[in-house]
Amino acid sequence: MTRFGSEVNTLALDLAWSLWFELGAGGGVRRHDWQAVDLEPLILFTAWLGTDSRLRANAMEWSIANARFASTFRLRHFAKQASPAMRAAFGRFAATVRTHARVPWPAQGDPLALLQHDALGSPDLRRPSLIQLRLRALVGVSARAEILKMMLAEPDRLLSASALAEDVGYGKGSVAQALEMLTMAGIVLVQPAGNRLQYRLARPDDLAQALRWLPSTYPDWWPVFRITEALWDYGHETGTPESAHGIAVDRLLQRIDADAHRLGIAQQLPDARGAAAVAELEHWAIGFLADQSGRAPGVGPSRQVSYVVHHLSFGGWLATAATGGRQPKTIEVEGQAQLDESTGPAAVAHAMFTDALQKSSRTSADRALIQVISREFAEELLRPMRAGQEATFTAEFLRRWYENRHQRFGATA
Repeated sequence: MTRFGSEVNTLALDLAWSLWFELGAGGGVRRHDWQAVDLEPLILFTAWLGTDSRLRANAMEWSIANARFASTFRLRHFAKQASPAMRAAFGRFAATVRTHARVPWPAQGDPLALLQHDALGSPDLRRPSLIQLRLRALVGVSARAEILKMMLAEPDRLLSASALAEDVGYGKGSVAQALEMLTMAGIVLVQPAGNRLQYRLARPDDLAQALRWLPSTYPDWWPVFRITEALWDYGHETGTPESAHGIAVDRLLQRIDADAHRLGIAQQLPDARGAAAVAELEHWAIGFLADQSGRAPGVGPSRQVSYVVHHLSFGGWLATAATGGRQPKTIEVEGQAQLDESTGPAAVAHAMFTDALQKSSRTSADRALIQVISREFAEELLRPMRAGQEATFTAEFLRRWYENRHQRFGATA
């Protein structure tokens, strides 16, 4: 394996692990707290990304335990679009889930053996990244949930039924029926535009307020995963003579062209005809994967701060903070390491927000506002925790939470 192939391998695994951590499949560094997860493309990508047996085992166990959240229709839809290698890997992954969960996943091949896995938690639907699952819990695993998710991503944009069908992973008939139902319910408005109809949310602010914890971005993960697969294949080609490198770059660029246009990044791709095409392509590829995996400069694991809140099984609260892979340290609140049931959530939340915002060079914090926002955070996310539970929040998550609530208070002042 080339050095480039090794870097692609690391970044692709980091991306998959972080997204599964968001879903509750194991505990580790989360880098996608505020990016909406798309479950079905992630399942296919993880099935293909089989070099890490622990990742695949965790993903299969999560899928078995939480099969009710997955759309069989979307799995089938994306499997048809997948490469032969990804389709074959997903067939065995799906066969495993189908055997243990007895769901009609589009399985092909023999089931895989289930290995020992990490302790898996249930998905916390309050996390902004899990807006898709929260919508599915609200309106069902259906085209309606995917349409609402797309419209929340761009609430001011008018969308046609054909445009929605292309992106949500459902057929035109299902999308048309879902739009009719949402329009009848008054959630979606329809208006004519030439010889076709266009749709948007009727009251996006009201829906956002009802759903509360919304992500900052809604990445289009399917083309991201397809480009990652193409870069992986390119990086794992061995024995390619120097004279053939330009041909390999040209072949790769042709393979990812449609997905790059879908993501709006086609203009960033290097020219395959240049003398430095190989170096330019690999430099772009590593930057692209670093951005997707959350390892872009300044937010890598060496600088990422994570806070773990423990609601102790014998009562009381404890919070620790860790930077990168270093040993976690207890966050002291007014000289106490452990807090009682009544005051613990608010005190822990205030200490975490104060610490995270003090370490940020981008966010100016108001002490009084920290008090108000951290108290809301405690009531919404910490106090519902049962004894014996723990929850992890990155410093970036806390900073974005503060900024979002700050904006809301500013709008209502």
